[in-house]
Amino acid sequence: MGFTSSLVALANALDPRIAYWSLTLTSGKEWSEQSLVGTLRKGQAGVRQLDWGDDIVSTGDVHHVKELRLHCPDGRVAVLEIADGMEPFQFKTKSLDMLGAGGNDLEYQVIGRVIDKGTGRCECFAWDYRPKPGESNLVAYTSTIYNFGAWRNTVTPLGALSLHVQGFRL
Repeated sequence: MGFTSSLVALANALDPRIAYWSLTLTSGKEWSEQSLVGTLRKGQAGVRQLDWGDDIVSTGDVHHVKELRLHCPDGRVAVLEIADGMEPFQFKTKSLDMLGAGGNDLEYQVIGRVIDKGTGRCECFAWDYRPKPGESNLVAYTSTIYNFGAWRNTVTPLGALSLHVQGFRL
C-alpha cells in the first residue's frame, strides 16, 4: 500500500457522488465506509478505506451492530435498527464495460437486515445509480438472502448471498 493507493482511498472516501454505509455498534463505537484505517503491506505504510469484510466481519463486529445506515448522494440517510437475532449486511455491485465506452460504474449500494433466519427474509435499502426515469434512486426492498431478487426488471437478480462473506450466523 503506497502513496498512490493511499491517495485513491482518500479520494474515494470523499467522493460526494458515492453512497456509503455507516454503523453503530452496541458499544457505541461508530464506523463508516468513509473511515480511513492505517495499513502496512509489503513493508509500506499507508491508508485504506474501512472494509466490511476485513474490518467488520473478520473482527466479529458484525454481530454487535445496533444500527446500519445508508448515506445517499442526495443527502438522505436510510436507517435500519438491528435488533437481537438480526444479521446486518451490505454489498454493492459494479459493472464493467468490456468495450471501453461506459467505464467502470457502480450500479447500486445495498444495506439490509435478516428478519427471519429460517426463510432468509430480509429488509433492505438500495441506492440505485441507474433508476428508471421517474423512479427514486433510494429503494426500500424486501427479499431473501437465499435468493436475492431484483427491485426492477433491469437489475439482474443476485441469487444467494455469500453467508461466509457477510458474516451470517444462521
